[in-house]
Amino acid sequence: MKKTLIILCITTLLFAFKTTRDEEGIFPMSHLNSLDLKKAGLEIEIDEIYNESKPALVNALVRLGGCTGSFISEKGLIITNHHCVFSSVASVSSSENNYLENGFYADSESKEIKTSLPCKITQSYKDVSDEILGDMEIGVGALEKKKLIQEKIEAIIAKEKESYPNLAIEISEMLVGKSYTLFRYKTLDDVRLVYVPPKNIGKFGGETDNWEWPRHNGDFSVVRAYENGVPYEPEAHLEVNPSGTRDGDFTFILGYPGRTYRNQTAEFLQYQNNYVLPIISDWFDYRINAIEEYVGDDVDMQLAYSGRLASLSNVTKNFKGKMQGLQRTDVIEQTFKDQDYLLEYANNNPELKYYVPLFKKNKELYARKFELSRDYLYLNQLYGNGIFAGAAYAALHSDRMKAEGVDKNIYLTGHESEIRKSLGSYRGVANTESMDVKLFTELYYRLSQSKLESIKKVFTSPTIRQDEASIKAYAAQLWNKSKLNDVTKNSKLIDSNIPKFLKVKGALVEMGRDVNAIFGTMQAEMSQINAEIDEIIPRFNDLEMEINGGSFVPDANSTLRFTYGYVKGYEPEDAVVLNPFTTIQGIIEKAEGTDNPDYFLQPEFLDKLKNIEPADVLRHPDNNEVVVGLLYNMDTTGGNSGSPIMDSKGRIVGINFDRAYTATINDYAWNESYSRSIGVDIRYVLYVMKYFGEADVVLAEMGVEL
Repeated sequence: MKKTLIILCITTLLFAFKTTRDEEGIFPMSHLNSLDLKKAGLEIEIDEIYNESKPALVNALVRLGGCTGSFISEKGLIITNHHCVFSSVASVSSSENNYLENGFYADSESKEIKTSLPCKITQSYKDVSDEILGDMEIGVGALEKKKLIQEKIEAIIAKEKESYPNLAIEISEMLVGKSYTLFRYKTLDDVRLVYVPPKNIGKFGGETDNWEWPRHNGDFSVVRAYENGVPYEPEAHLEVNPSGTRDGDFTFILGYPGRTYRNQTAEFLQYQNNYVLPIISDWFDYRINAIEEYVGDDVDMQLAYSGRLASLSNVTKNFKGKMQGLQRTDVIEQTFKDQDYLLEYANNNPELKYYVPLFKKNKELYARKFELSRDYLYLNQLYGNGIFAGAAYAALHSDRMKAEGVDKNIYLTGHESEIRKSLGSYRGVANTESMDVKLFTELYYRLSQSKLESIKKVFTSPTIRQDEASIKAYAAQLWNKSKLNDVTKNSKLIDSNIPKFLKVKGALVEMGRDVNAIFGTMQAEMSQINAEIDEIIPRFNDLEMEINGGSFVPDANSTLRFTYGYVKGYEPEDAVVLNPFTTIQGIIEKAEGTDNPDYFLQPEFLDKLKNIEPADVLRHPDNNEVVVGLLYNMDTTGGNSGSPIMDSKGRIVGINFDRAYTATINDYAWNESYSRSIGVDIRYVLYVMKYFGEADVVLAEMGVEL
C-alpha cells in the first residue's frame, strides 16, 4: 500500500508539471484527428486542412529556402516574408538598381526577376521507423548504431529515388534513434520576384524592433514559382480574407518550423544556456561590428554583406532572448524536477529499474561535454575563418595524401570536391588587412585563454608577453607572414594545380596542423558523447510515456506542421499590457518621434500614410484604423517565417514573421503567459500593395478588389 501511494503521488506530481493544453504543440499532420479543433473554433473540416486523397490547404504550402510560403493564386504566386527574400533581392540589386532599398514590382510576368530560392512542396510522407530500426542488433555501440541508421537512411532514399526520380526524398528524424519519417517533395528551382516593398517598409524598425512587440513592419513579399518556363499551377491556393481578424479570434498556421528541443534533457538546457547561447551571441556581435567597420559607407559593399549582417543580427538577438527567457522562467529548474520525479518513479517500480542508470550516465556525459564546449565552439568558428581555413585544410589534405601513400592524382580523384569545398571560406577572403585578420586575431586570443592545456599550448608562444595586445599582435604576424596571404594568386593555383598548393609551408600552416590534431581528437570525443546522449533521449521519452500516457509529439524539424491558437495580447512585465494589434498611427509616431535610423521613412511615405483614405475593408472595426501587425499565442519557431496565418475558415489573414522577445524560448518550451508570435496583418499587406506599390495586377490575381 505504501509503495502504491508513493507511485500515485509521483504520477500526480508529474502530471502537474506536464502541460495538457492543446494550444501547445507544433503538430505533424498525423496528429490532427486527435485534436478537438471544432471545440477550439475551427469552422471547416479537418480533411479540408489535410487529406491524402484530394487537394487540401496543405497543398498550398511550400518550403521556400529556410522559410515557409503559400500559394495565393492559380498561377503560382507565393506570399512569404520580406526577410525570407532579403538576400535574393540584395543579390540582384546594385547601386544603380537598388531593389532592396526602393522595392520591386513586376506588372507583367516578363519583368519578373529570377532568384536562386529553392521551393519544395510536400507530396506525401510515411513512417519508416521499422525499416530503419527493425533489425538493429541489441547492444550495438552508440556510434555504430548511428552509423547503421545513416546507412539504412541512405539505402531507403536511394531505393525511393528509383521509384520517384522526379521527386526530392528526405528522411527526417522525429525522435533520435526511435522515430523516422520519409517525405517526398516536388522541387521547383525557378522562383521569380514579383512584388517586394521598399526596405523602409519591409524592414521598418530594423534591429531595434527585431524580436519585439509592438511591431510596425510590412514583412512580406510576393514571388512566383515556375515549372518548365511557365507559371506553376498548384493543386491548391489560399483565399485572402481582406477583413482580417479581431481580438480573440481562432487562428491556425501551417508551415515548416525549424528545430525545437523539447524532448531533450535538463542538462541540454544547461548546455545551451551556459555555452552555446552566450558564446555564439557574443562572437556574432563581434563579427557584426567587424563587418560594419569594414563596409563603411560603400553602398555596393553594404548590399553584398546585407544578408550576412541580417542573419548574424537575427541569431544573436534570438540567442539573447533565449538566455533571458531561461533566466526569467523556471524552465531549467522545472525540467530537472521532472527528471528527478522520473528517476524516483523508476526507483520505486521494480519493472523500470533498468532506467535508473541512465540518469547518472546522462549527467556524466554532459559534465565532460561542458568541459569541452567553450573551445569546441570557438574552434568551429575558427575553421570558417579565411586564411586559417586555407592553412588548416592545406595541412589536413597534405598529411592525408602522405598517410595514404598514393599518387597525388589518385588522391585528387577521390578528394577533389572535398578539398574545393573545404577551401571555400579561404577563397572568400576579401581583404587580408581588414575584417578577416581582425576576426582571426580575436579568435586566436580567445582560444589562448583556454583552460585545456592542449589548446592553450597551441595558442600561446613563450617568446611573447601574455597580455591581450601582445597575443593579438603575434597572431596578426602569423597571418601577415603566411604565404597564404595572397589569396588571389593561391586561388588560381587551387584551380590549376591543387597538389602544388597543398605543399605550402609556414608557421600558420604548422599551427593549422596542430589544431587539426587537437580538433580531430575533440570531434571524435564529442561524436561519441553525442551518440551516447542520443541513445538516452528516447529511453527517457519511453519512461515519461509509461507514466503519463498520451501521444508523442516530435520536435519540429523543418517538416510540415500545424499549430493553432488565438489572436491575443499579453503582459510580459509588471504593469505592461500589450494589445494584439498595431496600426499605421504607430508607424507615424515612431518615424516622427525619434531620429533612430531604423525608424526612418521618406517624407513622401509619411505623407501617404497620413493622407491616404484606404478602402473600408482594411480598417479595423473597433478603431477604424488600418491594422499593421498582429499578435497571437500560436506555437511557432524558426522556419515558420512566411507561414500563412489562417482564420477559422482557412482564409489567409496574415503572414507570420517573428516571435516576441520572451517567446524565443519557444525552442525549449511553450508557455501561455509569454509565448506570443507576431505576423503582418493581411490588411497592411493589401494596403502597401495597393497604395504604395500600385500593384493592382497582382491584387487582381490574388482575387482582391479594393
